[in-house]
Amino acid sequence: MSVVRVGTAETADGALLHWRADGEGPRALIASNGIGVSTFFWRRLAQHFAPTHTFVTWDYRGHGRSPVPQNPENLTIALCARDLWTVAGAVGISRAALLGHSMGSQVSLEAYRQHAERVQALVPLLGASGKVFSSFLGAARLEPLFRLFIEVGSENARLAEQALRAVLRVPGVWEAVKALGIVHPDLCPREDFEPYFEHLSQLDLRGYFALARDLLSHDASDLLPEVHVPTPVVAGERDLFTPMERSREMASRIPSAELLVLREGSHAAMVEQPELLALSMEKFLRSHGLA
Repeated sequence: MSVVRVGTAETADGALLHWRADGEGPRALIASNGIGVSTFFWRRLAQHFAPTHTFVTWDYRGHGRSPVPQNPENLTIALCARDLWTVAGAVGISRAALLGHSMGSQVSLEAYRQHAERVQALVPLLGASGKVFSSFLGAARLEPLFRLFIEVGSENARLAEQALRAVLRVPGVWEAVKALGIVHPDLCPREDFEPYFEHLSQLDLRGYFALARDLLSHDASDLLPEVHVPTPVVAGERDLFTPMERSREMASRIPSAELLVLREGSHAAMVEQPELLALSMEKFLRSHGLA
């Protein structure tokens, strides 16, 4: 039975960040979530690595168990990266491999920009280095619509919350998610995805729209040639949100990167193929002396 620690880290401006550390191994893995997501997608990986590593999951401000900060409208990817290091300090970690799902890949890159000397490896999972809306759902022409949606939502966050909760209560939402290809229709367990719906139904959308607005312009591509740590870039063949081409491009620009493609994997491949992902990551980390 692995050791589990939970706690709260306080930032310099008074925000509180909830964290959980599974295991107490000498090697540390810090996992950052996608936008609007809490830590539930990491459970299988945490269980796999806990016997040998310290696997840290944490919530962005206003997400999961981290309370809504005083000014959620100021949330940015760079701020999330600074918060990552605040969490690392609270857990007692000086160096770690940084894992990031979706937007968390950009958070990890910004954390590397801030403290490269503390990063032992980068593991971007189903994410890009920036300008994600240029390829979101495979259509760059949709970007103006996303921009309009984000701006309108930002000005009417409370109304948007009510509308979202109403949509999530509509019968057949899960079937629609599968039919649209957002998740793999056969590989994604409903019980692993339900926490996402539950989290969305309770989320304060002011922070969500702030991050979404930042995603419109955030781009860490300039950093890629300067990444000199082991970097397995994980892509999914069926990922509609981060098309495989974006992952392949990122891997080609990082000197020490390798591309790992999950066949049939969607943007939820972490819960669709957790065993394959965990074993592939373990093999990569071990080959670089990190497992």
